[in-house]
Amino acid sequence: MRRALYEAASALMTRLRGMDKGKSLGREIAKRSCHRKACVAVARKLAVIMHAMWSDGTFYVGDPAASPTDAAQRAHLKDRKLLGAHR
Repeated sequence: MRRALYEAASALMTRLRGMDKGKSLGREIAKRSCHRKACVAVARKLAVIMHAMWSDGTFYVGDPAASPTDAAQRAHLKDRKLLGAHR
């Protein structure tokens, strides 16, 4: 589990093009310290978020301003694309 969290944090820090709260946290720590410590901090933040979601039984919504129906519609469209329905 530790390796997977570190790998996810490293990918978030290096591969994600946009800005995210986790990435901005990691960049701030990387300025003061090193990249590895920043990845560990981001991995811990991911673990805390996932544990809270697991405890509450909630789902992750990337944009808090988006309504749950927007997230459901995006998920439905994604499922349709995966199944081959184009419109």
